[in-house]
Amino acid sequence: MMACFLRKKRCMKGKLSWRSKKRDSSPSLNWAPEDEDIDGKIVFFGGSNYTFDLDDLLAASAEILGKGFSATTYKVAVEDTITVVVKRLEEVVVGRREFEQQMEIVGRIRHDNVAELKAYYYSKNDKLAVYSYYSKGNLFEMLHGDKGENRVPLDWESRLRIAIGAARGLAIIHEADDGRFVHGNIKTSNIFIDSQCNGCICDLGLTPIMRSLPQTNLRSSGYHAPEITDTRKSTQFSDVYSFGVVLLELLTGKSPASSLSQDDDEENMDLASWIRSVVWEEWTGEVFDTELMRQMGIQEEMVEMLQIGLACVALKPQDRPHITHVVQMIQDIPTL
Repeated sequence: MMACFLRKKRCMKGKLSWRSKKRDSSPSLNWAPEDEDIDGKIVFFGGSNYTFDLDDLLAASAEILGKGFSATTYKVAVEDTITVVVKRLEEVVVGRREFEQQMEIVGRIRHDNVAELKAYYYSKNDKLAVYSYYSKGNLFEMLHGDKGENRVPLDWESRLRIAIGAARGLAIIHEADDGRFVHGNIKTSNIFIDSQCNGCICDLGLTPIMRSLPQTNLRSSGYHAPEITDTRKSTQFSDVYSFGVVLLELLTGKSPASSLSQDDDEENMDLASWIRSVVWEEWTGEVFDTELMRQMGIQEEMVEMLQIGLACVALKPQDRPHITHVVQMIQDIPTL
């Protein structure tokens, strides 16, 4: 693997800023590196054929795409010719060596269904990860975004294509580091959509180096396997559970974070538990997204996908299929 190291060319004075174009009209983003940061370096993967360096990146205009528990994500336009996604990692709990080792593993993964890590930066006060930018956004936005008159429904063929792509991406991720690599945070907001409507998984490799989510967050997200709440340790089995929730979300159009129940008198359930209860009562047809139900001739295919999703969210880790088996099962679903 070729990597290009660019150290800061000088001790920077004053403030480097991302001049924000944020939709929330928050104040400009400012980063004032301290003296200890002069040893920070930006590391590019794939050779040295990049036309920007750290100064260009930090001086470029930016727009906040999202802010989570442990990172803020920006869309950054560099020199009006290159657009990238930059994550400012705010809850890193490991030192430089472990951080760089993790980034090197991620940087070696190259696949159409895995978002490319273009570069990373580490210093005492700031850690950045630079990724490819996907103009179509992420799957969460596609499913739960604009619900107005201008909404374009996500049809079955597109959902199937996204599911196949994301499954392939996760299988490639699990092959990394001699077959031991774990994503740890599979969810629809971490599945981006490329120009051909294929699913591409991003944010891999961050969970082991970041502070764990609080227990309440783990329970309420709807994506995490039951065992994660107690152990706080992600595994490939728990990745498969999370991916199963993504499949159920694709089928139902419901967010896993939403509280669900069969009637007003019952206790609220997460998405996986709600679907188990509905299927047990043999009301399977009621779980599917109304946007999908308008399409003709896809009922059997949706039921097949539902069965795959339910297998993935089995309560016991050992009862869940391997991700390569999941890929094969989804690929075997007939296309129109």
